[in-house]
Amino acid sequence: MDSQLSKSERKRRAKGMEQLVHELASLPERVIGTLPCDQEIREEISSVKNMKAGAKKRQLKYITKLLRDRPVEELYDFLALKKGSLLKKNREFHELEHFRNLLINETVKLYENVMNNDGYMKEHEPLDLLRESAALDAIVDYLPDIDKALLKNTAIQYARTRNRKFSRELFRILKAAFEKIQYSQKQDKDNGV
Repeated sequence: MDSQLSKSERKRRAKGMEQLVHELASLPERVIGTLPCDQEIREEISSVKNMKAGAKKRQLKYITKLLRDRPVEELYDFLALKKGSLLKKNREFHELEHFRNLLINETVKLYENVMNNDGYMKEHEPLDLLRESAALDAIVDYLPDIDKALLKNTAIQYARTRNRKFSRELFRILKAAFEKIQYSQKQDKDNGV
């Protein structure tokens, strides 16, 4: 999945990670001690408190580097719980946007290839552009309960018309599937499963 990220997307994700580290560093010392991460990370975050501007900036970048290859979902949850942080929601929103853009770009490329090779499309024949789609597979891995047929049809409609309403509809489909997963996880958690 990461190999399909554009340079801009990688920069956005790095910036999001930096924001996470900044918020963690702004927590009181007693709260930093309860962070759901390695002791090493907690100590590095604690050390930021006594630093001046330049050193503090370098230390925050170093912590960001340490967290880059580690799971940070618990830290986002922790911040949302303790501070009401919106970082987690923003991260989820950008992830869904990324999937939508990935699917749109792939579908448009495939559609244009078909149009350039055949010159036209037969309206009465079904168009199965996304039979073997890496973007669609990545989305299904991330959101297993998503309506794959609806997603395909909407992406193809966008490729045919370039109408932004289909782009917005793709995002709504992704968001609905994501919220459904979150709701079922919350229900399982509440029921002790």
